[in-house]
Amino acid sequence: MAESVEFDEFVGVADGGEVFQKLLLRDDHPLAGQPFITTEELAEYPLILPLRKSIRAEIVNWLHREEKELKIPLYYTLLSNAALMVEEGLGCAFCMDGALAIHGGPHLQFVPLYPKRTTYSVLAWRKNQLFSPATSLFIQEINMLRASME
Repeated sequence: MAESVEFDEFVGVADGGEVFQKLLLRDDHPLAGQPFITTEELAEYPLILPLRKSIRAEIVNWLHREEKELKIPLYYTLLSNAALMVEEGLGCAFCMDGALAIHGGPHLQFVPLYPKRTTYSVLAWRKNQLFSPATSLFIQEINMLRASME
């Protein structure tokens, strides 16, 4: 998750590392290959935004626009799905740097944003929820790792 987490509902561990947000686009997009993309340049293109309202609000605020002023063909919950939509030419997707290390299409590229947008990644899980044995062991390992680092 990105840093906007309601911790009254979740338990989480911040990884402490700053993550840069970038724009995922096709390599034949007019903005491809640029060293960075500005808010002004983005306004005329279709944007694929995260469904999470808090993250979407941060992006819209960064763009200095109202959401209704933007061309938003769809919203995503999983970046791998957004990547498929970007590959099909439906728009550009906001994402965190390195988020598609496993599924990055050969015709996709990440372009940094200017001014820079940064966030912090958080590993979070719901409070008071029953988990499978494997998930419980994973959370136990995360908590032990966190304790050893403090």
